[in-house]
Amino acid sequence: MRFIDTIDGLNEVFETDIPKNFVILVKGAAGTLKSGFTFQMLSNYLNSTDEYGLYITLEQSRENHLKNMESMGISVSKRLHISDFSDYRVQYDDFSDDLIDLLQENIIDFKNKLGDKCTCVALDSLGALYSLLDTEQMNLRKRLYRFLEILRRENLTTFLILETENDYNIEHSVTGTECFLADGIIELGMHFQGNSANRYLRVRKMRATAHSMEPWIVIVSENGLKVYKGTFNVPVNLS
Repeated sequence: MRFIDTIDGLNEVFETDIPKNFVILVKGAAGTLKSGFTFQMLSNYLNSTDEYGLYITLEQSRENHLKNMESMGISVSKRLHISDFSDYRVQYDDFSDDLIDLLQENIIDFKNKLGDKCTCVALDSLGALYSLLDTEQMNLRKRLYRFLEILRRENLTTFLILETENDYNIEHSVTGTECFLADGIIELGMHFQGNSANRYLRVRKMRATAHSMEPWIVIVSENGLKVYKGTFNVPVNLS
């Protein structure tokens, strides 16, 4: 299965699949289904292959995360291991600058146990990671670059979830470099018109991939998320 076959309608947004070993930034404001989108993509992809993946959630417990996914009709793959914040608290009382190294060690250990069958990792979220670190911005940029390069060399397709203050400012972030370090950016947002609101998806960039640049409506169905063509316009930030 291709990544773009994991969510109903996503293969209409993309003409070609998301390349393997890419770093994909899934960004948007609160409540725009970033976690659900990422989890459904990985879970459905792994269900159709003999591969394995790791989903790291620093914002919720494993149990709460699974409840949220089940409430949206998103299935949970047995091939997707979920590691939550408490796993890391057991090892470190005070993370300081050690959390990135700890995450890296956790991912590499998981990869080594499964070998080439471990192909995917997701981090939910970058904002939570930053809030747990005590390091200056310039050093954080360098460490994030090194962290992502190591994951690329391990042949892992990596999904990074980032919450932003609004839906359409592509440059808004903590370090100011996430969008430049990523090979692809998928934006999830909210479009308001009168008393109605629609969640939407838009691919801001995806290297080596043919895709639509227009917004597509995202809904929650009994069987998870679905994507279909929208008929509305959303702001475009060209800075």
